[in-house]
Amino acid sequence: MDIYLLEAVINGILLGGVLALLGLGLNLIFGVIDVVWIAYADLVMCGMYVLFWLYTDLGWPLPLACAAAIAAVAGLGVLVHLLVIAPILGSAPINQLLATGGLLFFLQNFATLLFGTDFRNIGVRLPSLELGDIYISSARLLAFAMALVGALALWVFLRRTFIGTAIRAIAQDRDIVGLM
Repeated sequence: MDIYLLEAVINGILLGGVLALLGLGLNLIFGVIDVVWIAYADLVMCGMYVLFWLYTDLGWPLPLACAAAIAAVAGLGVLVHLLVIAPILGSAPINQLLATGGLLFFLQNFATLLFGTDFRNIGVRLPSLELGDIYISSARLLAFAMALVGALALWVFLRRTFIGTAIRAIAQDRDIVGLM
């Protein structure tokens, strides 16, 4: 196998782990709330811009900026649920698609208005790991490890806690849960 192909496969698997974690969150939204939600990744984008703004413009320490960005996205998620999702919970899937699609376009255009279209990053440089002729991004390796930890924590939460059991019950049979 060509060494560059092997390197691309390894980096693709590492990136796929992060995307799988995003997919788990989207699966929870579809399975539990039963909403056609297409603006999910845009909430993640908002969190990344909050992190960027706090770290680069305001000079917050990176761990504090990360915690604040997570809290901001959680607050935005609650706000979106109350203002957009709750009123359309019982409506047809096309209405849900249109509402969350409108939210998607609003969030993308608002971020473009605030930050422009230039590429941005927070400037944290991690060294690449060298295994022979293969170079593996430490940032992707760290993100993959965090995605594995997040997926494992979600699995433990859904399997070992009362709230997790209730979430799985709602996803399996929404009608019978109201009788319990």
